[in-house]
Amino acid sequence: MDETITNQEQNNNKKISKSLLAEYIVFGITLVCFVFAVIYYIIAPSGKDGFTLAILQRLGMIVLLFVPMIVERIFKIKFPAFFNISLYVFFIFAVFIGTFMDIYSVFRHWDTILHGFSAVLFGLLSMCLVCAWFKNKDDISPVFLLIFAFCFSLAIEAVWEIYEYTVDAIIVGYNAQRYIENGVELVGRAALYDTMKDIILGASGALIAGITCAICQKKNKNFLRAFEIKRTNKKQTVKNENMENKENSLS
Repeated sequence: MDETITNQEQNNNKKISKSLLAEYIVFGITLVCFVFAVIYYIIAPSGKDGFTLAILQRLGMIVLLFVPMIVERIFKIKFPAFFNISLYVFFIFAVFIGTFMDIYSVFRHWDTILHGFSAVLFGLLSMCLVCAWFKNKDDISPVFLLIFAFCFSLAIEAVWEIYEYTVDAIIVGYNAQRYIENGVELVGRAALYDTMKDIILGASGALIAGITCAICQKKNKNFLRAFEIKRTNKKQTVKNENMENKENSLS
């Protein structure tokens, strides 16, 4: 039995090491991209409008990259590698490629793809909150997961639209809501098109995420364990692993 437990611990450690390595690699790639964005904007030919704002945006995103690590260190927790990797990948596609490389003006459907993808992503990541709130994860209703993932993802989408509206109100000509075309302000339904399209895409992606979580929970009761936020307290971690190993050996 002791050998079995030892082998299980070794396998778990290998899985953790691989996931941490993947997380650090993706973080490193993201950090390099954002540092490059700052340096390039500084050494590129001048004459750009809003130079100071652009630099502050890029520096702000670099700081934002370290927020998950800071939270983990302060509260002595460890987010799932899936959570951090997804966050970094989203930053690369949405901020670096989308905003800094200005792909939005080249490929107009990039924003559409990101809104749908982000809605699914945030719906799945909401499972981390479910894991934090409920101790007994096996008895959580799939219907609850569907509703919670849908509402959480849609709420994030609404907050983002508020952000875009606020930025457009503060910064003249920013056009985050795409209410200006060829220098002319749109009116009526045309002015609302981009916002409503994003909300509809967000709702669709949120529904997909909710249905996915519900189906996975119904088929596999261990589905939520992949989203657990673990304590980094060594004594507590060892105790929890010993308890899990005992339960597995008895079963």
